[in-house]
Amino acid sequence: MSPKYAIDSGSSRTVDSATRAFSLVATQTVPDLMLGCWRRAWIEFTDGRRDDTGVVLWLQTESAMVDVRVPADRGDFGGCTSLKECTIDQLRAIASSDGSSGWTQCSSVVEDTDGIATATAEWHTRGHGINFQPVSAYPEPGLMTWNDDATVMHERAPSGAYVEEWGLVPGSRRRLYVDTCGDVNVYRAGPVAVIVRDRMQPVPRQARLVDLVDEFADDRATLEGLLDCEFSIAEERDGRWTITTSTLPWLQGTRLEGTHPDVDLR
Repeated sequence: MSPKYAIDSGSSRTVDSATRAFSLVATQTVPDLMLGCWRRAWIEFTDGRRDDTGVVLWLQTESAMVDVRVPADRGDFGGCTSLKECTIDQLRAIASSDGSSGWTQCSSVVEDTDGIATATAEWHTRGHGINFQPVSAYPEPGLMTWNDDATVMHERAPSGAYVEEWGLVPGSRRRLYVDTCGDVNVYRAGPVAVIVRDRMQPVPRQARLVDLVDEFADDRATLEGLLDCEFSIAEERDGRWTITTSTLPWLQGTRLEGTHPDVDLR
């Protein structure tokens, strides 16, 4: 790796391993350039469509990863405090989000003839972590490139289906770890954490959640069980952690210590 890409990650090795014992893969499987929390600036599809709305976040440790995608147009959930209080249209809106966890495998970084750092990444989520959606929208590997200071990353699908631009969250390469607290997995990268809790009910068939909502529209128990899967982004502000985005909309704006008292991010 060229010296201009040297990264000081302040990784999980600085955290007490007895309290941070949860690990998907024992060795580092991604280059240092990929470590940290990344927010998507935009995605552009092969037909020219471009989307720079919503919240899309990817948190990457030495191996473990978590990805959260919540669209901007979910609508109003004022007055809702649980899935039971949602209308069928609100349940459809919740079903439009996405999230996955697992681990990332990435090739060594090389520089092309223009001096641009490149690598190929694959994400192992099915059978390796928790998935909000039963099926993946884009199962391809990613062709990754970084700018000179490794704070902007572009991801391209080999098929040409899409290009994404990601920006590194400042300070997110320090205090990088994964933990298990009660019934949730906690991923942290500096000032950002992602809380993941799996659904208790098995998925009846492999399909996008919006299709399953329509299929089981008359079965509220099944619907609520399908959607009761949490991917929450919490951010540290003035020494306190607040959930800023969640697949469960009523959690947004709440304090982490109130919704998940077992989670310790000190």
